[in-house]
Amino acid sequence: MILKEVTAADAGLTKEQQYELIFKAMLDKGGLTTDEIYGVINDVLNKNGQTLSTQGKATLRALINNKAVNEAYIYPFDKENPGWRLTPEGRELVVSDNTQQEIVFNTETQQEEPFVSNTVKGALFEKYCLGLLKNIYPYYSWFHQGIQKNNERGLDLIAEKIGEVGTEYKSIGVQIKNHKESSSPTEKEWLKFLAGCFVRQIDKAVFITTGRLTSEQRREAGEGKVMIIEGRDELNRIAKEYRYELYEE
Repeated sequence: MILKEVTAADAGLTKEQQYELIFKAMLDKGGLTTDEIYGVINDVLNKNGQTLSTQGKATLRALINNKAVNEAYIYPFDKENPGWRLTPEGRELVVSDNTQQEIVFNTETQQEEPFVSNTVKGALFEKYCLGLLKNIYPYYSWFHQGIQKNNERGLDLIAEKIGEVGTEYKSIGVQIKNHKESSSPTEKEWLKFLAGCFVRQIDKAVFITTGRLTSEQRREAGEGKVMIIEGRDELNRIAKEYRYELYEE
């Protein structure tokens, strides 16, 4: 049987799906060589008559030794100890429950409803937003509080100004939601975000969502001078303006 050569993306595997497959194998074996990483993905592709092309292998290598390392999920390559291994953060991503349920407000039905999110997908989206905001606001020290969901208290990211350079804001607080296009935060979640900014005396509040806000939440955001980045198209427009990679699942 002749296998069709493809990239993982051509085969329909998203970044988070590739991470899940590779990270779980790393956890099971304690680490993987580059060839073993190819094997993890090829085990899935071969079932559909496909295999990684030369370009597919190059893209996969970049995903691991560039993105996954920069996102602190995998340790940098060490020639004294060859192979790729998970950091504690990467291990936590694998061993945690892969789903997380929250309540959202459906703007089409005007009803609250449960939403089951993929924790890997959500974590990667937060990492993406953190990288973009570091690019937009470079003179800040950033803390990714959203990693500790039990202690987040309405904010996923908190930034403090370094020195006196370049901006009027002493602190920035950010909440990030990876929602469906028709979903808004519930009133409880929205007020939790506003309260989190107030309690911490945040100077600049930012709310980022792949979904949308209700008209009342937009009004309150305008009155409170909250920066809103609403929808994937707007997020990518801003990323393009700052010459940052576009967000792709």
